[in-house]
Amino acid sequence: MAALAFLAGSTVLPIFISKLTESRILIGIFAHIEWFGWLFPQLLAAIFLAHKRRVLFFYNGLSVARLMIFGLSIVSIYFYSDDYSAILIAFGITFAVFSLVSGMAGAAFTEIVGKAIPLNKRGSFFGMRMFFGGLLAALVGLFVKKIMQAFPFPYDFGYLCSVAWILMFLGLACFALVREPEARQGLEKSEPSIQLKSAIRIFKNDTNFRKLIFSRAWANTALMASPFYVIFAVEHLSAPEWMAGFYLTIQMTGYLASNLLWGWLSNHISNKMVIVLAGVFRVAPPIMAFACCFFFIDPKIFALVFFFLGISEAGMDMGYMTYLLEISPEKGRILFIGLYHTFIAPTVFLSGIGGWFGQEFSLRWLFAVVLVTTIISLLISSRLREPRLKSA
Repeated sequence: MAALAFLAGSTVLPIFISKLTESRILIGIFAHIEWFGWLFPQLLAAIFLAHKRRVLFFYNGLSVARLMIFGLSIVSIYFYSDDYSAILIAFGITFAVFSLVSGMAGAAFTEIVGKAIPLNKRGSFFGMRMFFGGLLAALVGLFVKKIMQAFPFPYDFGYLCSVAWILMFLGLACFALVREPEARQGLEKSEPSIQLKSAIRIFKNDTNFRKLIFSRAWANTALMASPFYVIFAVEHLSAPEWMAGFYLTIQMTGYLASNLLWGWLSNHISNKMVIVLAGVFRVAPPIMAFACCFFFIDPKIFALVFFFLGISEAGMDMGYMTYLLEISPEKGRILFIGLYHTFIAPTVFLSGIGGWFGQEFSLRWLFAVVLVTTIISLLISSRLREPRLKSA
């Protein structure tokens, strides 16, 4: 989490890409290319791993590949330092491949968590993971500010990525030491086409699972605006570019501060409640940004937008994942995991649509559209089935 904070899609990466191209569409796409890559290939990985009793070997092999590919991304920044178009192409290709490889590993990661962490401890697990990761990411924001002020472009971003590589190595090495339990139940080994048909049947027959996917898909429409809050602050509120690091710290502070609440709710009350409350916070940033289109405010006060982004992202990250693990049966769970992530992956490209919309119309109307779509997501979330009945 600390490593990826150096590439934050709502703060740091938009500034980097905006130096390489004026296209808001490309800025929007790059802002979430890492997340799309993490989501999209998970069904493919799940089909390959569905009959495996252990999957850590698969994760560890891809960890080596991820480090090598991300290293190439960093090299491209230094090698093409005088050719911004070449940086855009080389970094774009290598970073996209890195993200897809990360997604293949993502299905294995979630399956290991589902086996190793019991239901009543998952909130604590994700809460602590997000708390300490968010704490480091908040400190990263301060580091980003200093680097961007001290070094010329594009070397500043190259140095940021280099530090991110070191942190990424440490994180992947730690996970390699996990003792993975053997699955008690597993699917029979069969052809990939048969596994795929089994996954499609899950989507057709499980109404609540479909609602979960649609809820997350509508929630992800917020991505249309997220890369452009920092662009709005720079262009319309006269915020200096280095303030991206300050906004990142504020966003991570919100992410960090809310984790104890989300973890407690997940463990003791309801994962559905986590999703719904996170949806309420999801509505706040577009409301505030839309209002700022009419009333000028100090760029430091605009940091509240990023604070609420952090709170909602923490709730979304924890709520949807823990709810998915809660409703998924142990036998075939990895297919649920893969199907869910692959189906919502296309919504990540909404950031590109948001870029086109903001370019053709205005950021004001982009914020207005996102406000409506996030409210729709909140309504769908409220209709999810409650898998737990808490006694008094």
